[in-house]
Amino acid sequence: MKKGLVKRLSDMLSILFLGMIAFSTFSCDTSVDSQILGLSPTFSPEKDSLNGWEREYWSPKENYKIIPSESSALGVLAIEADSFSISRWYRKVQLKPYSTYKITAKIKAENVVSQGGKGGAGIRLGQIKIDNDTILVGTSDWISFEQEFNTEGFDSFLIESVLGKEGPAKGAIYLKDVEVREIALAELKPAVNIDLTVQKAPMEAYIYGQFIEHMGKCIYGGIWAELLEDRKFYYAPGAKNSPWKIWGSKISHDSNYKYSGNPTPLLDLSADQEQGLEQRNLKFKAKAYEGYFLLDIPDNVEPEVFWLSGDQKHAAEITSKEKSEGHTKVAFSFQPSGEVEAGGLGITAKGLGKMRLLAATLMPSDNVKGFRPDVLALMKELNAPIYRWPGGNFVSGYDWKDGLGDRDVRPTRYERAWDGLETNDVGIHEFMELCKLLDTDANIAVNTGLGTAKMAAEEVEYVNGDVSTKMGKWRADNGHEAPYNVKLWAVGNEMFGDWQLGNIPIEEYVVKHNEVAEAMIKVDPNIELIGVGFPGHWNDMMYEHSLDNMDYISEHIYKQDWHSGGLLTHARQLADLIKEVAEEHRKRSGDPEKPVLRIAMDEWNYWYGPHVHGLLGTRYFLRDALGIAAGLNEFSRQSDIYYMANYAQTVNVIGAIKATQTGSWMESTGLVLKMYRHHFGTIPVSLQGDHRPLDVAAALTEDNGFLTVAVVNANFEDYELTIGLDGNGVKNNGEMYIITSSDDMDFNEEKEEKITLESKMVTMDGGKVKVPKMSAVIYKFPVE
Repeated sequence: MKKGLVKRLSDMLSILFLGMIAFSTFSCDTSVDSQILGLSPTFSPEKDSLNGWEREYWSPKENYKIIPSESSALGVLAIEADSFSISRWYRKVQLKPYSTYKITAKIKAENVVSQGGKGGAGIRLGQIKIDNDTILVGTSDWISFEQEFNTEGFDSFLIESVLGKEGPAKGAIYLKDVEVREIALAELKPAVNIDLTVQKAPMEAYIYGQFIEHMGKCIYGGIWAELLEDRKFYYAPGAKNSPWKIWGSKISHDSNYKYSGNPTPLLDLSADQEQGLEQRNLKFKAKAYEGYFLLDIPDNVEPEVFWLSGDQKHAAEITSKEKSEGHTKVAFSFQPSGEVEAGGLGITAKGLGKMRLLAATLMPSDNVKGFRPDVLALMKELNAPIYRWPGGNFVSGYDWKDGLGDRDVRPTRYERAWDGLETNDVGIHEFMELCKLLDTDANIAVNTGLGTAKMAAEEVEYVNGDVSTKMGKWRADNGHEAPYNVKLWAVGNEMFGDWQLGNIPIEEYVVKHNEVAEAMIKVDPNIELIGVGFPGHWNDMMYEHSLDNMDYISEHIYKQDWHSGGLLTHARQLADLIKEVAEEHRKRSGDPEKPVLRIAMDEWNYWYGPHVHGLLGTRYFLRDALGIAAGLNEFSRQSDIYYMANYAQTVNVIGAIKATQTGSWMESTGLVLKMYRHHFGTIPVSLQGDHRPLDVAAALTEDNGFLTVAVVNANFEDYELTIGLDGNGVKNNGEMYIITSSDDMDFNEEKEEKITLESKMVTMDGGKVKVPKMSAVIYKFPVE
């Protein structure tokens, strides 16, 4: 995961588009009422934006004005700035794909001065290339602007009036009389011919991989069942950062005794006043919960454990009280009779002496080896064949040894990559247990940021070594005698980025990669390694200097909605980038001495807003699901070069699954991953023809028993797709699996799931199938 992704994308967009918009989300109306769209705003000095016009959110508000036109009631859009800046009026315009339009407008400049002598003011059209890309400086009269263009595979574009085009500027620019005229609308009749005898390289099952990272609420607050935060009291109770509140007053955060590496709460008990701690903001269902407090407490003092429903205090049942090595583990359980929205847990004691709190835990009693059964069930529906762990940015500062041994003793660390706490409750053993529960393979990433070759080699030996080795014996002592035999290892994460802990220039990093990789292979020659990749010079250096020390090369892609807003435009982003990355690597195919590595796209997804499920807890819409489906279609078309793809991430953090303390559900993107994993074929077959504006892919199932045709209709109208099979023996009657909803901005949430995966019978009537608007569909027909 990229902490610096937002910064990096912002930098890239500044270079490419000089301040293209931040995200916005809306439903698109693609209707064109006439041949001419008049787009100038009606004058209204009370409003900041009119008729769809918006101003750049980060530039000074006072730079923008809407003033009366000299010749009509239509407004003039003005940007007036007395200091150097990049400011912009812009409007998102919905058009028909693959059609021709002409835009006309008038612009005027006054006293425009560019910073450093480069740039000025002018018009941009988003992704549309302008034939006469004029940049205005100084002062001008009204100048007519016109541009004819074809929308190609986009259903939208931007009209932008920019002060600061190609660099900061000051002065003024005015825009009026904006019109878009239809020149020629494409008549689209999508049709394909499929030849089952012409087959491509089979898709790897690992294309449906997943990625979980120690950040936000992906593992803690998502997959892992622990309800308490800061359960080992890293922060002083009562402090701003601590979730623990104090009962009574006589408590200190004692640094003289550190049970798990940090100070522990010490209470001076009183005979007449209860002293203790409580944690609120917990939610409970009507089911059993259990946990314990680990204490140093006098033998004559009986602590009381309680749970809260609002301000109502309920006694928990003490189920056992065990003393070992001077510590007392007070186990408890309770069961609310109904759902509790404002719950909590606490412990108090009254008497003489001191009570020290070392650790606490609270989980639903139905947890499975510490994991949530409801989230596990959804993960099993995804049926991902491999999971990448533990990061992400996190891994570049992670010491894997912190996650071993007694969980209560494992140190809580301040985690620098994502500015959070890492309790280390989930380490190698827990991750491998999760893989066992899910019947999936493990892909472990090692730390090449702040880590060393020795650290990585010891981790491989711990995971895969025989009990005769030092690390293998340690693993056996920690409860797992047999080696885990993890085959696939990622050597570092995004080391090209300045947001990465331990980031160094590529000229130095290739040396470190080789040192780490060689140390790992020396321990276990059977493992396969994934090197860090990034398009351009970084990849050139990795291919030139580290090719012998990696089996695959990693790439990461994320897309936002910093575009012109159309549904088709949004949905095609990931597919376009998946193809672009593949071509970046294929360009090396002309050198037989430097073969092209297969790509591990071990992070890919949309990433924008809103974040409603904690850190990067992005909500996903139907339009995102269509984009993920288009991405999977592209992976099938590039099956020869992609070895693995890991959707990032599985739970909550830009996750396919969302979970609260009391519920969990599948996001729209998760439904797509589930649908393709279970129903799309594995052997891509030849598909020819013009299927615009649909995205179409075809594949046979592994047993050659079914032809599957995956279609993404990221448009606001139904289409009929003609499928030519040329006597391939495919039956007309089959089944279709569909994901759709009534609005492209619909989303699922805990109380209402608007987007579902449904199946129904389907017949190819005259070789045609109907593809509903705003849908991702897989048609499945038996092959004779």
